[in-house]
Amino acid sequence: MKKWFVLLLVSLLALPALCSAQSYEATAAGFGGEINVVLDVEEGKIVGAQITGEGETPAIGGAALETLQNQLVEAGSAEIDGVAGATVTSDAVKTAAALALAQASGETVTATLADGTYTAESYGFDMAVSNKVIVTIEGNKIASIAYGEDCGDTPPMLDTVENTLFPRIIEAQSVGVDVATGATVTSNAVKAAVTDCLVQALVAAGCDESAIVAYQQVPEKTGGSQELTTQVLVVGMGGSGTYTALRAQECGADVLVIERQARYGGTTALTSEIEAINPPRIKELYNNGEDFCDADAMYQAWLDYVDGDAKVEMIDLFFENCGPALDWLALDHGAQFDFEPQAGFTEVDVYKVKFQWLPNKSEENPMAPTYGYNKAEIATYFDRLVSDYTELGGEYMLETEAYDLIVEDGKVTGVKARNLVDGTEYVIHADAVVLATGGFLGSEEMTTKYLSDEYYPLKGAWKIYGTYGNKGLMLESAIENGAATYNIGMPPEVHMAGTVDFLPAHEYGYEIHVLEGTLDFNTGREAIWTVADLPLVMGVSANSLAVGMDGQRFTSETGIAMLDPWIAGPNYYSIWSAEQIDGIVANGLKVDVTGPAVGFLGHRGSIPSGVALPEAYDVLADAQERGYVFKADTVEELAALIGVDAAALSNTVETYNGYCAAGVDEEFGKDASLLDAIGEGPYYAIKMASYSYNTVAGLDINEQFQVLDTDGEPISGLFAVGSDSAGVLFTEKKPYVTFGGANNGWALTSAYVGGEIIANMLK
Repeated sequence: MKKWFVLLLVSLLALPALCSAQSYEATAAGFGGEINVVLDVEEGKIVGAQITGEGETPAIGGAALETLQNQLVEAGSAEIDGVAGATVTSDAVKTAAALALAQASGETVTATLADGTYTAESYGFDMAVSNKVIVTIEGNKIASIAYGEDCGDTPPMLDTVENTLFPRIIEAQSVGVDVATGATVTSNAVKAAVTDCLVQALVAAGCDESAIVAYQQVPEKTGGSQELTTQVLVVGMGGSGTYTALRAQECGADVLVIERQARYGGTTALTSEIEAINPPRIKELYNNGEDFCDADAMYQAWLDYVDGDAKVEMIDLFFENCGPALDWLALDHGAQFDFEPQAGFTEVDVYKVKFQWLPNKSEENPMAPTYGYNKAEIATYFDRLVSDYTELGGEYMLETEAYDLIVEDGKVTGVKARNLVDGTEYVIHADAVVLATGGFLGSEEMTTKYLSDEYYPLKGAWKIYGTYGNKGLMLESAIENGAATYNIGMPPEVHMAGTVDFLPAHEYGYEIHVLEGTLDFNTGREAIWTVADLPLVMGVSANSLAVGMDGQRFTSETGIAMLDPWIAGPNYYSIWSAEQIDGIVANGLKVDVTGPAVGFLGHRGSIPSGVALPEAYDVLADAQERGYVFKADTVEELAALIGVDAAALSNTVETYNGYCAAGVDEEFGKDASLLDAIGEGPYYAIKMASYSYNTVAGLDINEQFQVLDTDGEPISGLFAVGSDSAGVLFTEKKPYVTFGGANNGWALTSAYVGGEIIANMLK
């Protein structure tokens, strides 16, 4: 009894010390949404921390939260190093922690801005050219925000941020506001530059830099609820959604379209071409009435390719209507195209069906195609389409996400949605709901659940070239309410490979070299290169060794840069030896690397071959620190690091080296000049990814674009167009067809035909 009494007394005496820490909570704007930080503070020092941020990218910002949490406790303050590669997330955690500590101290932050004009720059998606921002302060307030000259990011993203984020910051007098949905990277770059300008203004007014927290507060969401009613509700305002809304409205329906992003046009506005087969009016005007291609031969080639797995009636519908659909878009609504269509990229793609958005040639070099710097013009085409739509009485709402279908007695009667900025909840009633959401590639949960491993290892999280906004919420809702799928497990639309992360040259101090007299086909600026892109270039180089997650080769490495990376699934590894890298240090790369991988990713410029790269090991060490390059003394140890079977990887390396010695690739037939043996270690693995535009397949539909249930019967009131239904044209056994622009062709055709059908049904 005495022993227990002593223990109880000791516990009671210790209780005040254990409970003296107080909790304080604050929120800051992270990369993809709000980051909440709860601190346990004792005598002004952080003794405990809990961080949550559901909107952060799982593999980068999300993965950094635990490390940042530990850093706060170890430092005891908000002055922490942060996590390399997760700058925005790290800064948000520092801000929230500083706000929470300010609460704990009970101090009021004094913040005064000196009037004047301030400039700053920050890097967004384009890692070679910064975004410049000009902030004007008047009367201790942010009076205006503008861009400076020569910003790096694409015009559609810059315009979206200017139209959405600039006024949001000015209204709230805070950079803690929500980003422009769908333009996250550009938004965060602009917010960083505005923050820099505000710090300059604070210092000019005699304040401490720490006073910036006064301008980083997260505004409260107003919330509330509304009920809306429309005849046709289109969910999604990418290509297929915009076309459907316009077509249905001009055919007599009353239409409302909602879009989760802060911009319309979606992935379509970021692409290069649309597939159309012998558009009748265009061929009369621009080809003397002659066909551009042999449609019958292409039709048979399509049927042969899909191996009986597609819906023939839907292929028929596409072939019959894709031409008139392009006539409608180009001749009736002013979208501009090159009316000399092109064939595809492979030997079998001889059919001239790719109609490229204009401009598609460089004025300085008319023989060189350009796919990147026409995006400003494509955005104006969508402005015209939306203007035509609203002039007819159509309405639209941006940054409004539909998340659930409303079903009454087996009939779809509307959707539940929310405004992503102010939190308003909507119940939208409609006679017809059209799903045009662009697929589900932005949802790791859905790509793991629905993509198939039967023919290829497709399940898992995929890298996206474009927007991560295609979350698939409405597809999932449709499936949960009995909708059938069609070829939903097929490979996503992959056009290139790249590293899973990148080294910003400006951040790591690597020089950017200008190739004078050579224009970048993507940006229209002078072409550049930097050694910071070495892991990317090595990972798609034809003389590399590429292995899947099983440790085995999956294709000839000549195809990994563009057409074949999807065969390995979401990721693969590029294997190199120190002996090979020594050669790169002394003599540079052995082969030139061109194409989309180096044209669209990294700093968007390839490293010339034959140029000695003495910084090669430094670059690989920096990439190793960021977590996408791995190093080990033996091949077996390397296998353990990257999580593949050691025996399989060892056998692959040994077999490949045998091919190199013999000069014959018995497995995939790669040219002998590209067989470069894996020599003496240490050994390196570069983690690569298949970069995709989107998933291709989704729901099952009939010729009226009605979504079918699992018994093959139409679900009343529910329709699907574009990527949400394109699986009816394909097969799960093979990738998206390489007949150029097929996905965009289906987005347009399904909308053109479906919009009219739905309007007529409701009449």
